[in-house]
Amino acid sequence: MSRTFSALLLVTFWQAGCAQLAGLDETSGDGRNGVSLAFERVSIGSTVVKSPLDLTGRAATYLVPDDDEPSGLVRVDAVQSGLDTWTAEIFDATPAVQFDLPDFPTPNQRLWDYPNKTLLGGFNVLEHPNPTPVAPQSLLTVNVTLDVAYSTELLQLFTVGSWNVRNLEAPAVGALVVAPPAFQISTMTSLTGRPHEKLTTSDTLHVLRYLANDLVGAVEIPPFDQTGNDTLTGTMTPVAHDRMLDIRINPADATTRYSAARPTVPNLAFSWALRAAPGFEQNNDNGPLLNALAVAPTDTMVQVAYGNPFDAKGWKSTLTWATSATRTFTPAGQVLPATLSASMTQRVVDPTAAQVLDLPAGLPELISIDGRSLSTDGMTLTAPTRAVEVTFIIDRASATLFQVQLFELVPNEGGTALQLQLVISASGIAPRFSLPPELFQVGKTYTLRAVSIDGGFPGVAEGDLRTRSLPIATSFLDSGVFQVVP
Repeated sequence: MSRTFSALLLVTFWQAGCAQLAGLDETSGDGRNGVSLAFERVSIGSTVVKSPLDLTGRAATYLVPDDDEPSGLVRVDAVQSGLDTWTAEIFDATPAVQFDLPDFPTPNQRLWDYPNKTLLGGFNVLEHPNPTPVAPQSLLTVNVTLDVAYSTELLQLFTVGSWNVRNLEAPAVGALVVAPPAFQISTMTSLTGRPHEKLTTSDTLHVLRYLANDLVGAVEIPPFDQTGNDTLTGTMTPVAHDRMLDIRINPADATTRYSAARPTVPNLAFSWALRAAPGFEQNNDNGPLLNALAVAPTDTMVQVAYGNPFDAKGWKSTLTWATSATRTFTPAGQVLPATLSASMTQRVVDPTAAQVLDLPAGLPELISIDGRSLSTDGMTLTAPTRAVEVTFIIDRASATLFQVQLFELVPNEGGTALQLQLVISASGIAPRFSLPPELFQVGKTYTLRAVSIDGGFPGVAEGDLRTRSLPIATSFLDSGVFQVVP
């Protein structure tokens, strides 16, 4: 999405009587509209709640290409013109915009490069509206009657809204009640990564019984506002397996497609997972697991009976067919390895009989930076002083939109490996992005992830990335690891 425009000047530096220059104007006296970017907050809990996203304290800057500027860019700061909206007085151009949103624990940098004067986005968060922290020592006691005598099943407590999960201590074989010792809510795994939040009547709590990954029993706990010492009671019922997952897959074809990726990614894995997803309309499959299995490279179909006891709540059965491949690399001067990936996935809602899942999103095969292929690990990049052009090629032509994500490789918290820490995520309608040069810091080690998305955003042509739908398919590849040098 590289475009060249004449030099643009910041409005704040214009002098009285200065004429309009190359699309940047002090006012829109002729009735033209400037550029804008607006966001809504989408809270995904037991229901989906939408509200304007408060952009106070956030920042957005439009990046206008200009060959006469040392960095190749003129930066135009947007102003917050409403609670949820940024605007800028750019009238004859639609340059890329760099901005941040209130991600946890730190805001992530984004760059959108779309040919639309008005852009609409959604900030999706797993939460119930207006969450509040809860004291970590708050106690929960489970006392649930089982639908059948306990054998060797997995018993699990799953909360939707506060989004926590905990496997429960097993009762004695033959027991008809699961009643583990009271436990602190801090011992539950937070699926959001945020500190635990208070359970409210907006949440739903479920005790689930699994045979392997197959959901065979469930009970919904009556909703309550957490007090700090609460007991969860109910009677489990069996999950009727009244549906058949019947899909056609082709791991062999996926293997062939991965073989063309550079750098090579030799370690392949295939799996599918069905979840009851409150946020399925937002392309989100978080929710109680219904069933999941690994797939052999020689498999061509999956036929498995399953049930969805949450369908009446509007939590549709959402299927994700996932393939992945990995490689490892230890950068020069490091002792810790990094795991790099490639992936092709496809997600559908309420899968139909004999549905063919052919991973339609094009797999990126090769990523280049300023025309130089990042086909191997261990390369170097001279610290750029001008905007850096990132391009990639994919193995299938059809795509709805593209992304490039720049990751720095940093030690993980345990000091056992290098992890990928996001620097910026860019999005647009072509596999070509111009990234600001200051993102690439001397002495640091990076990889670029190229992403291709097919479906999922029906309004993208009009600049609407807020409206989402299923099906969606996504493919990505991590580039060769490179270090920035002086």
